[in-house]
Amino acid sequence: MKNLFFLLIFLLLSSISVHGNELRPEGLIFNDYPESTVIVVDKSACRLMVYKFQNSWKMHKVFPCTTGKVNGDKFREGDLKTPIGIYWLNQAWAGWELAQYYGNGANVYGTGAFEVSYPNYFDQVIERKNGNGIWIHGTIEGNPIPTRGCISVSNKNFLELTRSVELGATPVIIEEKVTFSPREEISREQQIILGTIESWRRAWEENDIENYLSFYSSNFLTEKWDFRSWQAHKQNVSTRNKLRRILVNDLSVLKSKNIYHVRFVQTYTSSSLNDVGFKHLFLVKEAEGLKIISENWTPLKQLTPSPAFQYAYKESIQNSM
Repeated sequence: MKNLFFLLIFLLLSSISVHGNELRPEGLIFNDYPESTVIVVDKSACRLMVYKFQNSWKMHKVFPCTTGKVNGDKFREGDLKTPIGIYWLNQAWAGWELAQYYGNGANVYGTGAFEVSYPNYFDQVIERKNGNGIWIHGTIEGNPIPTRGCISVSNKNFLELTRSVELGATPVIIEEKVTFSPREEISREQQIILGTIESWRRAWEENDIENYLSFYSSNFLTEKWDFRSWQAHKQNVSTRNKLRRILVNDLSVLKSKNIYHVRFVQTYTSSSLNDVGFKHLFLVKEAEGLKIISENWTPLKQLTPSPAFQYAYKESIQNSM
C-alpha cells in the first residue's frame, strides 16, 4: 500500500523535475502508481480512452464507443442517458452468462460486460439520482450501436479492454466532453488537494476537533447526517475517544463536474474501534477553500469476476487482474 505521507514527500521532490507541457484529461488528478489504469469516456466524441501510468500518464488505447441514445447526464431510470461522473468497475460477466439471465435480449451486450458503479454515493445522496444496470459491454453488431445508457464497444475492443481492467481498482471518468489540461497545472492542483487531505487526517488523528470540522462544508450531507448533526456527533465522539491513529493508503483523486472524488484505504485504530475500509470523500471549492460536502465508508472486500467471465477471458485475467 502507498501511504499518503510518503506520497506527499515524493510529489514535493518530483515537482522540481516536472518537464514538458503534456496534456491529459483534467479529471485525472492523482492515481499515480506504476501500472495504474484509468478509463476515460468522452460521450461527445464517442471514444473510450485507456490511460496508463509509468513515469507519467500516457494514452494506451483509444476505442470507438457508443453511449445512451439521449444526450446529457443520467438522473432517472429509463431516461436513456449515460451518467456523467466518477465510477469504478466492480464486477464482470461473460456474454453467455448474461444470456442465461436475460434471454435473447442479452445479445445486445455482446461478448461480455463490466459493471459501472452507478449510482455512486454522491449520485444518491447529493444529486438524488436513481436507476442502475450501467455497464461497459460488447455489442451484437460488428460495431457498437447507441444504448439505453450503457457504454458499448466492439467485441474485439472489449477483449482488449479486459487486459487493462482490475476489478475494484480501475476507475472510470465519464464526461459529456473531455477537456485536457497541462501536466504542470494538474500537478499544482494535485499537491493542493493531497495537502488538504493530509491536514484533515492529521487534525482528526490529533483530536483537534475545531480544525477537523473546518474542513467540512456547511452544506455537508450524508444518508444519516447534515452538518449540524455531524458537528454534534463528532464533538461527542472526541470527548470519549481521544486516542486514535488514521492511516491513508492507496489514495486516488479524480474530478468531474468540479467535484473532487477522493478514495483511499483507511486504517482506523483507537481504544474503542479498529477497522479497515474504503473512505470516499467528496470535495468542492468554496470561498474559504476546499470543503468536504459528503463522505462515505465501506468495508474492504475481495472483488472477482464471475466464473464464466474468468473462463472466457482466462488469458486476459492472468495478464491484468
